[in-house]
Amino acid sequence: MPFGVWRRVRAQSLVEYGLIIAMVAVLCVASLLLFRPEIGSVLSNLSTSV
Repeated sequence: MPFGVWRRVRAQSLVEYGLIIAMVAVLCVASLLLFRPEIGSVLSNLSTSV
């Protein structure tokens, strides 16, 4: 495989990995915002039991 083709394939893979990481980060933030009251309740119960 010529060097230029290999470079484009590698760059495309890096972009795809970056998009996947960005999507996971957005999903994590959205889930934290969605479940904020439940998470707060669990942490509060945990702190009182310790």
